[in-house]
Amino acid sequence: MNGQPGLRLSDDAETLYRRVLRTGPAPLDRHAAELGWDVQHAMLVLDDLTVLRLVRRSPDGLLRADDPRAGLARLLDHEDRLLDERRAELLTLREAIGSFELDYRRGLLLGGAEAPLVEEVPRAEVASTAEYLARSTEGPVRQCRETVPAGPVGEHEMSDRRAGLLEGREQRSLFPLSILSEPWWPALAEQRRRTGELQRFVEWVPGAFLIFGDGVTLVKERAGVEADFLLVRHQGLTHLFIALFEALWSRAVPALPPRAGQLDRQLLELLAMGVKDEGIARRTSTSLRTVRRRIAAMMDQHGVDTRFQLGLAVARQGLLDEG
Repeated sequence: MNGQPGLRLSDDAETLYRRVLRTGPAPLDRHAAELGWDVQHAMLVLDDLTVLRLVRRSPDGLLRADDPRAGLARLLDHEDRLLDERRAELLTLREAIGSFELDYRRGLLLGGAEAPLVEEVPRAEVASTAEYLARSTEGPVRQCRETVPAGPVGEHEMSDRRAGLLEGREQRSLFPLSILSEPWWPALAEQRRRTGELQRFVEWVPGAFLIFGDGVTLVKERAGVEADFLLVRHQGLTHLFIALFEALWSRAVPALPPRAGQLDRQLLELLAMGVKDEGIARRTSTSLRTVRRRIAAMMDQHGVDTRFQLGLAVARQGLLDEG
């Protein structure tokens, strides 16, 4: 019990508590003698248990304990209330970050100083910095991710916060194709899509960066989970990141499970890009067998013998034209 969240029992308090539970009503001095304690020490330990309302001394001087399910549940309820109060305090502090930042920037201006064009952001402060930028900027949010946390642990809370911060803003995110093979990705992807995020996937991701509007970028200094970030306020550099993102986005593909009638179109588009069957299967979340069966069926449908001929037939009919 010692060391568990919400339970503040010393080793001696736990020992005495378990003894009272096991042996039934008995005077404190008997417990002290059998444990090899002096009575004064036993009284101090008993005080801790009494404060927590786990053990009580009846009028006849005997120590008694109620059903631990009731006693510990009461203690846990108390600790839950304390946690709720602490969460409320942290939320208030988090919401105040923006106003503190504005005061800081105002101080820089009054002092004749300007915010640095490039500023290092420790890994531990990236989340709060991103939240501040989300609150204090306008325009689209573009994100390039080289890695994603392993599984949707805590993602419900993160998605709710993301939705609140970016409500009404365009959100586009690029991910590596390799993530599609992770078993936890579909659920996580759906949670993120519900916040309004558009997702595409590329073979190679050049690094991690997050662009807010057209004036500020958070970019990871180097590869690795523990790497720090740079906050770039230089508009010229941010425009370079925007150009890189848009170039990658134009080559990337969505990986949403296709609706009926859309799979053939996706297959044809990827074939035209020169993607091999295995890559097509990954990008469309379809089995390799299904991909090959559908391609063969389309060849039969158009009366051709090769994939090259299929491409010509599709082009003649304008099946891949926008519209």
